[in-house]
Amino acid sequence: MERRLAAIFALDMVGFSRLMEYDEAGTLARQKAHRADLIDPSIAGHRGRIVKGTGDGLLAEFPSAVDAVECAAEIQRAMPDREKETPADRRIAFRIGINVGDIVAEDGDIYGDGVNVAARIESLADPGTVFISGSAFSQVKNKVELGFEDLGPHRVKNIQEPVHVYKVLLDPAAAGTIPGRRRRRRKRIPPEMLAAAAVIVVLGGGLAIRDFVMRDTTRQDARALRSSALEQLGETEDPRRVAVLYFEPRTPQEEVPFIAAGLSEALIDELSTVGALKVVSRNGVAPFREAAIAPDSVGRALQVATIVNGTVSMADDDLRVAVSFVNAATGDQFGTTRVDGTYSELFQLQDDLAQEVGGFLLRTLGEEIEEIELRAGTDNVEAWSLVQRAAPIEERANGFMQMGDIDAALASLTTADSVLALAEEVAPEWVEPTVRRGWLDYQASRFTGFDDRAAADSWIARGMEHADVAVRLEPENPDALELRGTLQYWKYLLNLGGPPDDAEALVRAAEGDLRASVAANPQQASAWTSLSHLLLNQDRVPEAKVAALRSYEADPYLRNVHLTIWRIFGASFDLGDVIEARRWCEEGRRRFPERPRFRQCEIWVNAMPNADPDFDRVWAALDEWVELSPPDDREFNRRQGQMFVALALAQEGLADSARNVAVRARTGPDIDPTRNIAWWEAVVRSFLGDMDEAIEQWNVHVAATPDVSPEDEDYWYTEALREDPRFVVP
Repeated sequence: MERRLAAIFALDMVGFSRLMEYDEAGTLARQKAHRADLIDPSIAGHRGRIVKGTGDGLLAEFPSAVDAVECAAEIQRAMPDREKETPADRRIAFRIGINVGDIVAEDGDIYGDGVNVAARIESLADPGTVFISGSAFSQVKNKVELGFEDLGPHRVKNIQEPVHVYKVLLDPAAAGTIPGRRRRRRKRIPPEMLAAAAVIVVLGGGLAIRDFVMRDTTRQDARALRSSALEQLGETEDPRRVAVLYFEPRTPQEEVPFIAAGLSEALIDELSTVGALKVVSRNGVAPFREAAIAPDSVGRALQVATIVNGTVSMADDDLRVAVSFVNAATGDQFGTTRVDGTYSELFQLQDDLAQEVGGFLLRTLGEEIEEIELRAGTDNVEAWSLVQRAAPIEERANGFMQMGDIDAALASLTTADSVLALAEEVAPEWVEPTVRRGWLDYQASRFTGFDDRAAADSWIARGMEHADVAVRLEPENPDALELRGTLQYWKYLLNLGGPPDDAEALVRAAEGDLRASVAANPQQASAWTSLSHLLLNQDRVPEAKVAALRSYEADPYLRNVHLTIWRIFGASFDLGDVIEARRWCEEGRRRFPERPRFRQCEIWVNAMPNADPDFDRVWAALDEWVELSPPDDREFNRRQGQMFVALALAQEGLADSARNVAVRARTGPDIDPTRNIAWWEAVVRSFLGDMDEAIEQWNVHVAATPDVSPEDEDYWYTEALREDPRFVVP
């Protein structure tokens, strides 16, 4: 065992699991080529030694920090050109972290805090960048042809003292510069500036809507003519259906991508407040971020006719935002606008342009819009920038979680939290950083969840502290109310609510906050979907369906919208509405063909009254469901699916076939611990008139699930069972 000082170099591929899902063979082949042709030779050429590979990355050591940093810069500068022929959403990118510290070397491996710090710094880095520790920076400044940006101290997991972090500036124009952290407080970037310019282009830039709206001299006639014409347009023809794609950063400054993303999202939010427009949500356009996709393909996928895109450039304190509008069907650009301003004097422009947009909307569309409500926010650019910086760190946490690395996920959440805490310090009156910190705590509690409920309870308590502060700051803030309601409901689901009366009070409080959130903002899709889950959990099926529908209408591209669709389908099934159930099953299959439940629902629909099943298709759907299911679930799903086929056969009067299939579907507690399949056989038997057998199977289910109650089973498929006096808990 040897103890020595070394420069430790940690490299990791970004989004490895996602890329492997897209194209396992292609990803591995490209990764291998990058290792063989670029990474390994560069490490060797800079006197480094590869200690070990980590599947999607590697750990190396160098005799000097200069060698390590120059090697990292060489790799990162070469990668964009090597991946330029690959579609944007499938490109390989690396993060690199470098630290100089004490290590312990034994049997070819290295250990110690020096290694841990390098790994933690790497996890902080953005894709395609190099982050280094203060100890590394002190050895390379003024010794390499590179620039650096001071990112300040960061707390990292399992390291007692904060680690000072610097970003290596790869642009040759930045060589020799050490900008340091900006300490001058500035006002925030006004998102409405772009919204103003974009709405003017949308509504006055030569669209067909202007041609037929403005022909008539009175507002009344114009409104009638416009409504009549627009009603005849398809979704991809109606220019009011708009998708704002993420703007492209055009200059190399580190903050420009954050500015571009923040302006894009703010533009989406502001255009969404214009009742005359139907704007695709952030979640809807997210899959097209940095993707080179033809406008007509985007239009068909998002069902829009108008696409907004743009670029953001920065020179010193000056910003230039260029916005263009594209006809999605033809790809023709029919309007452009450009907004120039300074980074520190945009807030007056925000107010002036917002008023101008409000007046323009009144004149052009004739809608009764008095003005665009400006989003309550902060006038502090430093705080705004910090919130933008925290977002990609949070996304990295989700990536780690998908890879099963809970420790790294929690470390990323902790880092994001520290960034948001700084935003709170510089803008204590602004509610946004506080709300986001609460959501980070909620995420952490989900990461631990049922496996460690004590840890989850601790995270929930932290989140509730942030939620309470946020609600005190803005009592009607929909995000703050949703946060508090979600945390309370999650605590209830984890059975952390205490005695029954306390738990009941907790779920009532959760419902109250979620309802207050959607009352404050009826477009709060995520609050609607959480409310739908809560109502379903309380067997308030009609209310749950309404809430799920409101969620889908507000944002059909919510991140977990497949769950919303499933809830709408499930509620329709329980309510016996075969037309609605079929519709939402088909919608789920159209949008999420890879998800097993949207084969499952096809079997369920055909078991409903008046479904007119095609049994060849039903059996094929069962085979597809089983094939798509995780291996551990396949046998249970096969048996449950067979029981639903038996129910469909019973509905069609094919009694003997139904009985035979039901018997074949039976299984034991090894496959079905809660005896759910026995419960569905009780339903099948009740439709066949085999009430003795139905009650026997009901009792099998109750014996395995003693907290079940017949009062919870008031649905169309339990009508015959509920008429039997033996349908009770034994």
